[in-house]
Amino acid sequence: MTQRRRDAWAASLLSVSALGSAGLAFAVQATLARSLSPSEYGQFAAALAVVTIIAPAVGFGVPSFWLKAYGTEGWAAKRWMEASVRFIARSALMCLVAAALWAWIGTADTHTAQLLLSMLPVVLTQGAIEMASAKLQLEERFGRVAMWQALQHAGRLALVLACWQLGASSEAIALGFGCIGAIVTLGAWRSVAALRRGAVALIGHGPESPARSTSGSVPAPSINELWLNAMPFGMASLLFYAYGQSGLVIVSHLGAPQDVGVYSVAVTILTALYLLPTVLFQKLLMPRLHRWAASGDERLERMYRDGNKWMFVSGVVLAGIAALLAPVVIPLVFGKQYGQSVDVVVLMTLSTPFRFLTVSASSVMTTRNLIRVRNRCAFAALLFSVIAGVIGVSFAGIVGAALASIAGEVVWAVLSVLCARHFLARARSEPARVAEVERDADDAAPLLSEQIPVSVIIPCFNCRDTVERAVQSVFQQTCRPRELILVDDCSTDGTREILADLVRMYPANWIHVLLQPRNAGPGAARNAAWTAATQPYIAFLDSDDSWHPAKMEIQYGWMRAHPKATITGHPVAYLESGERPESQPRPSVFAPHRVSRQRVLFSNRFTPSSILMRADVGARFDETKRHAEDYFMLLEVVLVDAGQAYLFSTPFSYIYKAQFGARTGLSAQLWKIQKGEQDNYLQFRRRRAISNVEWLCFSLLSAVKYFRRCLVARRFT
Repeated sequence: MTQRRRDAWAASLLSVSALGSAGLAFAVQATLARSLSPSEYGQFAAALAVVTIIAPAVGFGVPSFWLKAYGTEGWAAKRWMEASVRFIARSALMCLVAAALWAWIGTADTHTAQLLLSMLPVVLTQGAIEMASAKLQLEERFGRVAMWQALQHAGRLALVLACWQLGASSEAIALGFGCIGAIVTLGAWRSVAALRRGAVALIGHGPESPARSTSGSVPAPSINELWLNAMPFGMASLLFYAYGQSGLVIVSHLGAPQDVGVYSVAVTILTALYLLPTVLFQKLLMPRLHRWAASGDERLERMYRDGNKWMFVSGVVLAGIAALLAPVVIPLVFGKQYGQSVDVVVLMTLSTPFRFLTVSASSVMTTRNLIRVRNRCAFAALLFSVIAGVIGVSFAGIVGAALASIAGEVVWAVLSVLCARHFLARARSEPARVAEVERDADDAAPLLSEQIPVSVIIPCFNCRDTVERAVQSVFQQTCRPRELILVDDCSTDGTREILADLVRMYPANWIHVLLQPRNAGPGAARNAAWTAATQPYIAFLDSDDSWHPAKMEIQYGWMRAHPKATITGHPVAYLESGERPESQPRPSVFAPHRVSRQRVLFSNRFTPSSILMRADVGARFDETKRHAEDYFMLLEVVLVDAGQAYLFSTPFSYIYKAQFGARTGLSAQLWKIQKGEQDNYLQFRRRRAISNVEWLCFSLLSAVKYFRRCLVARRFT
């Protein structure tokens, strides 16, 4: 099944789940309304509204923060789990105490207070469902997400129907709600335990490796660090639920109990309508939105444009359907005693397209560091709605509450669209803003961001056993390159199939595969990828080599601080085949030194896997040769393009066989390498890039170095 079909299936599944959950929630409220008197139903709804408002404070944004942390850090986000478990436990205890105090102090009606105390475990349920859903969203197991969304409502419906048949009181129903909440909470805790162990099938971040799935050298965050990162997401959830329940709370305090029951019917119907965009954006798309924002993927902006348009249209359609059906459905489902709710529902459906638009636009502001902007918009809308609601209920009763709700939705939608449009436009016009950290004596500031404007090129020929290691070392960079181009040079060992698997394994559109029409060697493969590259910097990696995770952070950080530098390189280190680059200590960093023209002519210290360079130079690899073609490119950069070359003294790349004298590969062919070097000198002499004296001197020195290599390798071929 293709990715598009899987997405369509997941969207359909979540849509059906949303409708099913809405139907179950609707049925629960309708059955409650029919089985209880309007006064009892109003008291029950008021108690349920209190626990619903408190519920988001359990974990206070931690599940939503998990989506961002895993979306941007990948497997390394496991480091947040220990602090998360401690924070969730403490916040759950505080919320239970707060709900009990509200029942004791904040509720004037004794019966409502008793209902609230019976439903105390419900405080934990919403957080528990969000935690379980977060793990399943990261795994893109949307069928189970749908199950968790419907589980609570299904249990409540079965309970209410049984109580209705048995003639049970509202106290018994409230106690049953509390038992269901406790059961759901215990079941969801298994997901938290799995995340804590790292037992998650993380999608979109490549395969797990020990260095990425554990904290390693990165210290585990404290509860305070978790709080600072999760608090904005908790505030977003709290504001969202507070806004949804604020009208009901105002009516319950300023209106009669019967008014609360009538208004609750309207809120129930609108909540069912609002569930569709909430589930689609918060469940299906949210993990991807974080990945797209981190990678600068254009799909984020496309989703914003198309999502706003289609959500508003869908809201208009559903609002019209709800308004037409309300006169028939409400008396039939809730009972004739709620006939007054028809006019309120018809009026409040005007807010539906605006809520749909708000969910679409504000989802963009959940990514990057815009969550605080989203919260400001929500708080402004909540404050406006509360003030308008108090005034409206005081002067016009339920109709005033409905008008205040509509006005609040319009304000929230306008603020969300304007802010999202502003920040998306700023992201297009400005480079990604990233934190800077001093790394060396030259005050170079490497970037600490998920992606940097670098295209990495890996030529591939019969490398099925090593290319996965090379790709993984690129993906594990602390500053991840924006794109990776794999060029298959007509492999015959199944490498092409491995490359196709890698495309599916890593985030969408990060890996691009080019297929050469004929086997033309690494120079031609690199040139083909260079032509296809889209980023201002180019890095090369051989398919049997790997990088230290900090290579791009250090090397690109220095080049960014020194834009006149054309090309940089560094030594390489040898590792045994079983050693992993991420297990190596962080390299000591010193400012690179400028490599003179004579030094470049004397020897090639810039191995392909060490090179990072500007993509706008005119130099290219010599496609007529398969040996020393990289040296040709370096000479062209320095001798023809007059580029500035710099060399770090510390190795950031790793090889797994000897540079010279290996038994296999291009490095094993010493004589052909020597011929390639001599041919390079000859070509640049003919192009008058070097003088005859330079050609003679460096050709002789190259011959001397060849004999030395032969002696070291004990081979002369």
